Amino acid sequence: MEITITSQTENVLLNRKEIGFSITFTGATPSRKMVHAKLAAMLNAPKDQLVIGSLHNRFGLTEITGDARVYTSAEYLKKIEPEYIRKRGMAGEQEGNADAQDAPSGDAAEAS
Repeated sequence: MEITITSQTENVLLNRKEIGFSITFTGATPSRKMVHAKLAAMLNAPKDQLVIGSLHNRFGLTEITGDARVYTSAEYLKKIEPEYIRKRGMAGEQEGNADAQDAPSGDAAEAS
C-alpha cells in the first residue's frame, strides 16, 4: 500500500489541516484502520487527532482516493466532528467496543 498526498490545506478557523490523498494497493482493499495508521505515521500526527473523512474506490481498480483531517488537539476534533464520523474515521478502541456491543450474546444465538 502506497499513499500519496495530493493536496494539503491549512484551515485556521477550524484548527485543522485538510488533506487529500490517493492510495495504490495490490490484493485486498486496505481497511480504514490500516489507512488511518499509515497516514498518521506519514504525517507525524497523533492518532487521536486524525480522522478519515471519505474513501472512494472504483470497482476493478486498485486505487483509492480520500480525504482526512488533522486537528491541533483532540478536543477540537471532538468539538467539530460528528460522532459517527469519529467512530468510523478513527482507528482504535472505539471500533472494538462498537463491534462487541453489536455481537449477539450466547443466549440469543442459541434461541435462533
